[in-house]
Amino acid sequence: MTASRTASFGKRGPAPVRVSAPVSTPRPVEETPARPQAVTPPGFLARIVSNIPWFTLVLSCLLVSRFQAELARATDWTGPMAPGHFSLLAMGASSRAQVQGHGEWWRLFTQTALHGSVAHLVGNLVTFIVVGFLLEPMIGIGWFAAIYFTGGFAGALLSTLFNPADMLSVGASGAIMATLAALFTLSFHAGAKSPVRMRRVAAFALFPALMPSVSRGGAVTDINAHLGGCLAGVLIGFVMLVLWNDEDETPPGRNAAATLAGAWAAMTIWAFLVSTVTYAHYARDGLAYIPPREMPTDTESMKNTSFALVTKYPRDPRAHMFRGLYFLDKNDVSDAEPYFRDAQRLGEGSPVMSTAFSNWTRALLAVSVRYQGRTQEAMAIAAPLCANTSLDERSQKTLSITSLCN
Repeated sequence: MTASRTASFGKRGPAPVRVSAPVSTPRPVEETPARPQAVTPPGFLARIVSNIPWFTLVLSCLLVSRFQAELARATDWTGPMAPGHFSLLAMGASSRAQVQGHGEWWRLFTQTALHGSVAHLVGNLVTFIVVGFLLEPMIGIGWFAAIYFTGGFAGALLSTLFNPADMLSVGASGAIMATLAALFTLSFHAGAKSPVRMRRVAAFALFPALMPSVSRGGAVTDINAHLGGCLAGVLIGFVMLVLWNDEDETPPGRNAAATLAGAWAAMTIWAFLVSTVTYAHYARDGLAYIPPREMPTDTESMKNTSFALVTKYPRDPRAHMFRGLYFLDKNDVSDAEPYFRDAQRLGEGSPVMSTAFSNWTRALLAVSVRYQGRTQEAMAIAAPLCANTSLDERSQKTLSITSLCN
């Protein structure tokens, strides 16, 4: 077996061992993470503008403007700067008799833009503006407007269904109750900035508004309108809570809510246009009653102006009562009696005849009959007053002259 020999030149030594170089794996290129772009916080002015409740402020101005129009067009009054029954009826006040009896369902939209007095308007606006600053920036104009208009309609509907048929209802209270109820409900959302304040404001305004009360001018709180608005606000607020993720800054469906609010607003404008057709028919009756500037303020002026008033306003029961009072003061009871009877007849169901005037008229009629020698008849006339434990002082003094209640 022949051994193979490796030839080498020069110094003989061991054959070199060849080591193959390792294959170099290309090193991955490290990507430099992109730096997040700095978000410039909104400026001071931008933050102020974004927190202004534009819908609240604009609508408040419109409600003031609407009330000024009421004062300019009123034909009868319940007091200074307080349009009377026929004026409010002519301009869009709602009642079941008008909505169901006459088919004037457009009143369900107009009643929320009307107010019965300056105090009524101011009280509503103060509450509305406070709620607007707390809730409108949080949920946006679309949702806030949708809650307002929906609550107003719900309040008008319940008021029409459950109030006495001839009871007029006006005011934005139902709509404002809806925003208050939504304010309380949405205070439980994670994005609420002042949840405790929201609940306190809502509770402070909601609970008194749901209690029956009568104002000094005789206006009755429309509990049904308040309740309807409150229920609508709670329902919409609850739906928003369900749909609104905690991570989202604004509630979903803002465009849809804005569309709904726009539809409500369009219906309200249309309803006011329709109301102009029937305005003259209803407002005309208001001219038959004594306006506040001509209303006597004491007994002497009642007697002294009675002839002029009963001549100018023959349909006003108060004018007849004043004329009867004049003859009674002259001891002419036989001429006084017919005027008191006319006052009582015209005063039945009359919106201008207050309970105090009605009671006083009955007491004066009883006195005039008593002094004509018809005692039993006089006692029968006075009997309802004698049984009244809350009779006003003037009527009590009148009855005490003849001791008809003894």
